[in-house]
Amino acid sequence: MASVAVAALRKYFGSVYFIVTLFLLACLVTAAGLEVAGMLVFVFLIMLVLFFTDDLLVTTPAFLLLSAFEIKSYGSYDTYIRFWWLIFPAIITAVFHFVKYKRSFSWGANLYGTIAAAAAVTLGGLGAITAKEYFSTVSLFYVTGLGVAMVVVYIIVSSSLKSDDKEALSERFSTIMTALCAFCFFMVFHHYAVNFGEVLKTGKILDFQWRNNISSLIMMSMPFPFYLSRRKSPYILIGFLGYFAMLVSGSRGGLIFGTIEFMLCLLMTISFDKKRRRLNVAVFAGLIIIFIMLASDLLGFIGKTFKRLLEYEENKIRLGLLERAVEDFKSNPLFGRGLGYFGNRDIHKSAKFSLCWYHSSPFQIIGSFGIFGAVCYAFQFFIRMRTVFKNFDFFTCSVFLSWLGIEMMSLVNPGVFCPFPYLLMVTFSFVVLEKYGAEKMRSLRF
Repeated sequence: MASVAVAALRKYFGSVYFIVTLFLLACLVTAAGLEVAGMLVFVFLIMLVLFFTDDLLVTTPAFLLLSAFEIKSYGSYDTYIRFWWLIFPAIITAVFHFVKYKRSFSWGANLYGTIAAAAAVTLGGLGAITAKEYFSTVSLFYVTGLGVAMVVVYIIVSSSLKSDDKEALSERFSTIMTALCAFCFFMVFHHYAVNFGEVLKTGKILDFQWRNNISSLIMMSMPFPFYLSRRKSPYILIGFLGYFAMLVSGSRGGLIFGTIEFMLCLLMTISFDKKRRRLNVAVFAGLIIIFIMLASDLLGFIGKTFKRLLEYEENKIRLGLLERAVEDFKSNPLFGRGLGYFGNRDIHKSAKFSLCWYHSSPFQIIGSFGIFGAVCYAFQFFIRMRTVFKNFDFFTCSVFLSWLGIEMMSLVNPGVFCPFPYLLMVTFSFVVLEKYGAEKMRSLRF
């Protein structure tokens, strides 16, 4: 009887019904403003899944939705540090999971790129950074999170994902990412609904702190509704809603790079979905015509974003950080100043338990890791591009555009230098691509 119940529970966890349940729970958390309680519930659900199933992909929707609704909790370090004790049940659950569900540890070429990036992060600042800076709690968290932790994440995910049916893998992963895109739209929609009076009064978009994070999450997930639309056309609506949410979020990066990614998603759909090509072209053309007709009103509504984009005062801090990145690179060309260097807080005082980022990935690499870091990240980029173009079809292109989206946002934000969720999901995505493309994997049985 117990085994039947466990089997039924595992089937439920692996179904779309579980994703829908999590989506509705996340909507409730956001609508009620219960981010702290929501964190506890979703962490419990992740541990429950790890206890009952060996399928790591099942934990992904809970992790992503948790990451999404928690972006509203910016600057809440003191609130969440009270729950440090959660690490103990999490460790116990993880140990139980890997002891009970033994597997062969496997890896592909992307492991080497991940190791190279980890080396850059770990050695960043060598010869310039002080021991106090390097071994500070904040520095160690990010050095570990962006370095060794991603190597561990890669190996665990690569060893856990099942690739017997690549079509099922692509469908499940895309469904999870589509749920994330839909939830991001709900978050923006809810924010506007709650503050609708202000919108009517001003006739302008709302200001909210989490605009860049919500845009990053949308760009990471937006291509996948287009991929799923090859079977069920209504999915494409989620992609359009995600893009609309990004436009009204007020994110400058989302406005520019999100538009680029959205247009690429349209081209991808027309190119790969041959069965519905004529229908898609007609629909896209119609929507573009409607957009042009409404352009004047829409541009007036989001005009504040364009104003912030063009005004020097709005960009002064970022420009100052880029100049400082070049100076920091020149001060220690080989290894940069390291992630734990906080000498740039005179330009931008970062939030508690955050790095003093340069807010641009190329400048972050040269400023923090120097020439050595640039070589390591170039090697990782080469490995990833080789993975993408080894088997370039509709799904692979969707993952590529997802990666491109978060990398574009990382040109003007910390982005992939936030280990959770952004870098973790990029790492996860490339393991999925390796499994999907049946790339040759090495394995070691424990």
